[in-house]
Amino acid sequence: MLSLPLIPAKPNPRIRRAASPVPALRKNRSNCKWKRKRERGCKGRARGESIKLHFTKFTITMNVLITNDDGITAYNLIALAGAAMECANVKVVAPQREQSGVGHSFSYYRSLHFAPAENFPCEAFWVDGTPADCMKFALKHIYRDVNFDLVISGVNNGDNAGVASFYSGTVGAAREAALWGVPAIAVSLQKQSDAALDFALKWVQKILRDKSFSKMPRQTLWNFNVPPCSKENPCKGVKVSITSTSMFNDYYIEAEKSKDYLGEETAYLVNEDSTHNSLLPTPYSQPGSTLKAYNLVGNKVPDLLEGTDDWWLEQGYASLSPQNVNLTDEAEYKRLKAIF
Repeated sequence: MLSLPLIPAKPNPRIRRAASPVPALRKNRSNCKWKRKRERGCKGRARGESIKLHFTKFTITMNVLITNDDGITAYNLIALAGAAMECANVKVVAPQREQSGVGHSFSYYRSLHFAPAENFPCEAFWVDGTPADCMKFALKHIYRDVNFDLVISGVNNGDNAGVASFYSGTVGAAREAALWGVPAIAVSLQKQSDAALDFALKWVQKILRDKSFSKMPRQTLWNFNVPPCSKENPCKGVKVSITSTSMFNDYYIEAEKSKDYLGEETAYLVNEDSTHNSLLPTPYSQPGSTLKAYNLVGNKVPDLLEGTDDWWLEQGYASLSPQNVNLTDEAEYKRLKAIF
């Protein structure tokens, strides 16, 4: 409480006095906006009277939900949670294990399980499902009574620019949040490095502080990607971009050893009780036989359209691409309406 003694000076008739900016302090104003309780009512301020100003401290809490597709133990996830905690109230719900490349897939027939995660600076849980599972389960079960201001998915080890965003579990989680009307950002590094991660984390803190995400249209997400960089060759900056449609030059090669989705060596054996054996040609239909393994290989085509996220990454800039869950092709919609 601050007391300011106000002693009125003797009025000078030569000076034209401006109207008081605070009507409550003007003399003989019975209808004053701010009334002070005094024995004689609101009839002006006595000589030497102090005005008591009361200041109220407001605390604005921003709720941020974080997930990823690299799994609950990923270093980048813990680093992101720590950086975001400097600006917001943070919760983490992430996959129990690696889920890269699962896109927007989710569990319907299979049951989900979750448990608290350790070694986090904030409250965190793992879910034995996909990134989209984690987001849906967090918003509709674990934190169903919490209104989140923002969802951040990442920081992914590997870029998710262009068409890669369709396959990405990182972007899939952000898209799931956007479907429920929560602003969401997917954050990815084209190549893991301390400099790239530091750039991404500082950018996240910047948008949390300036709240630029708060005006994001409903069911919209941002796809943010950082190019390879180092202390000697830092990222040049951030460029708003359009999502590239340049496709990969994919092909498959026969693998010497079969690997599962965790990258661990395995073998695909024909089960004696399998109902699918009749669909397999001889000799693969024989119980105990091993099927050949094939691995996907491919890179994005080098001919990139200027101004796209893939193109800006090649120029050494981080790309920021806004995406919307509305998949309607407006031009084709109008054409079809004229036909049917």
